[in-house]
Order: sequence, then structure tokens, then C-alpha cells
Amino acid sequence: MSIQGPKIYTLRALTDIWTGDAKGKPHRTIATGLLGSIRWWFEVLVRGLGGSACDPTRDGNRCPDHRKKPIEPGHHCVVCELFGCTGWARKFRFEVLDENEQVKAAQIKEGETFNLRFTPLRSIRPEDWALLDLTLRLIAKYGALGGKTKIRKRNDGIGRRPGKGLGQVRVESSPNDLASSTWREISSHLHHSRWRQPNHKGFEWAAANKLEALPKEHRSPKTLLAHLRSNAGGGG
Repeated sequence: MSIQGPKIYTLRALTDIWTGDAKGKPHRTIATGLLGSIRWWFEVLVRGLGGSACDPTRDGNRCPDHRKKPIEPGHHCVVCELFGCTGWARKFRFEVLDENEQVKAAQIKEGETFNLRFTPLRSIRPEDWALLDLTLRLIAKYGALGGKTKIRKRNDGIGRRPGKGLGQVRVESSPNDLASSTWREISSHLHHSRWRQPNHKGFEWAAANKLEALPKEHRSPKTLLAHLRSNAGGGG
């Protein structure tokens, strides 16, 4: 499988986006802060689609399985395959750019547009691109970007986001060369035997099917996939 070119998403901030610097001030855009937020929602999506994702913040549940070599089945979960973990590098370079395609330094403020550029460093499967695309749609529709979002996180699910909470975005444009992986292809990818199957006990609430704002008729994996694809813009 060859290495593809970069995938660029243009987003509009519907509210200010907070990432914070070393002093906890919001005046800069910290790319790693946004990437961590995207990864968290990627994990939420994977669990909601019936897959298994580790919790990198919890001892005993984070990847990798140190008994395995990086190329061996069970070394890391499907999320770490793309985002990386100890002994397995992230598969892409991530950049946050302004409208002039320069690195975004200042805080992203309400009304501004900005670009997220994902440049492959190694080959990335179409299903992983599809999951990343669905993650950004999930964020736009129900989630938020950044370190402070004001979204309630409960033991039984993810609460509804406030009307003017931080980090709300709308997807203005997305890559036009993404293949539309079918539900069967994505499901098969999520359940492949090569992925580590971490224990979700204590973290079951962090799944897309536990979103308070998600209509109940869209909470099964297959219907959730169709629902997100039919609501690309988000910002609702």
C-alpha cells in the first residue's frame, strides 16, 4: 500500500477554542492539545461502533502489551495503530494552519476558519481514514475540540454540550479523495484479530452510543455510521 498525500480539513470555529500553553493560558494554539482531543473522540467513536480502544490515561489499560513485539497481533489497539503508543509511532504528521496555510500560533477565536492537515508518514488503511473522517464529523455534531469544552462527562455517558461551550466547530470542507468504506469493511477492520482488546471496565461511558444528544434510533453501530455520514457539516 503506497503512502498517500496529506488530507486537509477546513473548520470554522463556532466558539473560541482553548488549548492552553505551559502556563495554562489560552492565548496560543497548541497543536498537541487539539490532537489529544481528536484522539479522545476517535476512541469514543471506535467504542460506539463496537470496537475496542484503550484508555491511555489508565494504568493497566493503556497500550502496548509489552509481552508482544510491535508487529505482533495484540501489541496495540486499533486507535494506537493510527495515533501511536510506546514502541509504535503515530502514522501521520499533524498541523494546525491558518487561512494562509501558515502554522496557527494565536488562539483560534469564534468565527475564524482554520485547517487541520494530516500528512501520512507511513501507509494508512482506507478504514482508518474513514474513522478519522467520522471522528471529525462526530466532534462537529456532538463534541468539541480542545482542552476545555464544558461537555459533561458522567459515569453513565457523555452529556449534552452547552449552547455556547468552548471548542465547537463546523466542518467547512473535507478531503475529496477519501474512499467511502462500507459498514462491513469498517466493522471487519475494528474486529480484526491483530488488535489488542483492552478492558473497558470503568470506561464504558466514553462511547459514542452513550452520547446524551445522540438520537436513540442512531445508537446501534451501523445506524450511527450512516447518521454521521448524513450530517457531515455538524455544528448543530
